[in-house]
Amino acid sequence: MLSKKTYTAIILLPFALSASQITLADTQSINLDELVIQTSRSKTKKEDSPQVITVINRQQIEEQLSISSDSSQALSNLLPAYSPNTQKLNNSSQTFRGRSVLYLIDGVPQSNPIREGSRSAHTIDLAMVERIEVIHGATAVHGLGATGGIINFITKSTRSNELKQHVDVQLTTPTDEISNDTLSYKIGYQAEGSHDDFDYLVGLTNEIQGVYLDADGNYVGAATVRGDIMDSKSYLITIEPPLTLATVQALVLF
Repeated sequence: MLSKKTYTAIILLPFALSASQITLADTQSINLDELVIQTSRSKTKKEDSPQVITVINRQQIEEQLSISSDSSQALSNLLPAYSPNTQKLNNSSQTFRGRSVLYLIDGVPQSNPIREGSRSAHTIDLAMVERIEVIHGATAVHGLGATGGIINFITKSTRSNELKQHVDVQLTTPTDEISNDTLSYKIGYQAEGSHDDFDYLVGLTNEIQGVYLDADGNYVGAATVRGDIMDSKSYLITIEPPLTLATVQALVLF
């Protein structure tokens, strides 16, 4: 009888431990710090790398959006090496210490020196950006055009299993001489959620910029060659993940 009881205790012990571990996992949660993984083609330690990497988080982007919706203005405020904002659509003068910048969206280059469109800094609304990764210094990891550095806009991804909707309305006015010409409007809508194994994030943005006034209350002349942000209209539709023919067919069936 003694031997039987001993074997019984040994057999039941693992089950008792497993039950306690399951209970502990269900009642406690652990918050982990943000983990940033950086890779390069050469075997180089971070402390030995001559390049500086800066990550602009969502909170910093929100603070800049409360001042201006201009992406170049936000970059100029947050990156000391970035040239002052010119309030133009053309980003040819937006440099890193006088050298050209390669703009990426989710790792995809928006232009290259062979066919430079000079609109790369204004191809996305910051309201749809989760963070901005910046590599200071020349690099050829993502192709041509990064003699000054790389600015990579990482778009938002779905963070909720349930449908969540967000509406953002902004109105910008000058301190005086308020009129229909000088008012700026922006309205944005975002919806995110998931269904089974399909995650989705949809963003719609419509922005109308008014004309700018100088210190004397006169209209500022427009630069028709470089393009002006003032007195302009912009529309943006963002879908994450990007829609393909197979995705559209799946949505129709759903």
